[in-house]
Amino acid sequence: MRAGGWARAARAAAVGGHVAAAGARFCARLPLARLGPRRETRASVAGRTVAGLFTALGPAYVKLGQLLGTRRDLFGADVIRHLSVLQDGLPPGPFGGVAALFRRELGVEVGEAFAELDPEPLASASVATVYRGRLRDGRAVAVKVRRPDVARRIRTDLGLLRWAARRLGRLRALRAVPVVAAMEEVCAVLERQLDFGLEAAASRRLRAALACEPGVVVPRLVDELCGPSVLTMELVEGFGSHRAPAGSDARAALAAAVRALYRMIFVEGCIHCDLHHGNLGFLPGGRAALVDFGFVAEIGDQARKNFARFFYALATNDGATCARITRNTALSVPPDLDYAAFRAEVVALVEGASRTPAGEFRVAGFVGRLFEVQRRHGLRGTNAFVMPILALLVLEGIVNEVDPGFDFQAEALPYVLHAAVRPTVGSGFAG
Repeated sequence: MRAGGWARAARAAAVGGHVAAAGARFCARLPLARLGPRRETRASVAGRTVAGLFTALGPAYVKLGQLLGTRRDLFGADVIRHLSVLQDGLPPGPFGGVAALFRRELGVEVGEAFAELDPEPLASASVATVYRGRLRDGRAVAVKVRRPDVARRIRTDLGLLRWAARRLGRLRALRAVPVVAAMEEVCAVLERQLDFGLEAAASRRLRAALACEPGVVVPRLVDELCGPSVLTMELVEGFGSHRAPAGSDARAALAAAVRALYRMIFVEGCIHCDLHHGNLGFLPGGRAALVDFGFVAEIGDQARKNFARFFYALATNDGATCARITRNTALSVPPDLDYAAFRAEVVALVEGASRTPAGEFRVAGFVGRLFEVQRRHGLRGTNAFVMPILALLVLEGIVNEVDPGFDFQAEALPYVLHAAVRPTVGSGFAG
């Protein structure tokens, strides 16, 4: 067996050991689930066990859990609750290899490029570690360095995940669940995150696209110090806390971040899907800074229009249109669908949302209830809406922390109308 084959076999054996241990934990927890003051359902125990398993298995599986945690159309609320809070915090990668990486990929010595480069990391995640530096011309920069050997390890795991998805998809109990399609979404996301060239292109594109949004800051790349495994960019001074300044600055910073996301979804069709605390910073003067464009998704023109029309119908209490778009964009519709009953449930759901006071509407709650309606009627929702919904859910979490009364929908309407009405848009997307 070749070295790569041995590595895959060893990893498969390690994963199998973790899975077996998780199965044993599930069996041990289940009899205790309904005892004591904090009773759990069987699904909740399963969700908690799977979340622990993904954390133990590493970055590819953590990202799998994070994405599956957005699919409320596939899993119940008890499972989603555990998957949606997965985090991939890891110890930093070794600083010792940074100099060799600059020499190998860029043909430059660290001492020639930087006046200083702090070995203490600013941030550390599953794919890369970020360091603070200062260029010879005095500019402060952030240097994102891919972890050594992470590409090989993640690709090995992706191969195992694809293999497992194909076999799980054959099980009778899972035939109604798009296991293979969902796994391909995860694999595509992770493979993109490994390619710093794609991230650099997304960063440049969205920096240009968001330049028209007041208060939005996207750091400029230092092109000559970017390569396949390293990105160097302007350091955003003051970045580091998700909490906005108090008062009017807080509302202005939130509005800037929300407008940036709506422009990405409804105008550009290119979406930063990972605007969590570490990638979205609020700065003095009511500004919002966006960093780390590794998890960026593109949605096609027709999907963008459909999403915009659904959003507009929701805002104008047009439940019939919401129902029609949901049915027409579904991956599969059962032949015996009772459309009248399905339509009535969606209309009632949208009417309930329309009665919610401005500032109290929650995307997460509405999406969860809509997906429950889809599940009851046997519809499989389109994958094209997953990434914009994920981006909205992530940002809504921060909005709720900083200003729970913020009107999430009001900021959307100009961008929704642009997508739903205009015949063309920029950045290479037909409108």
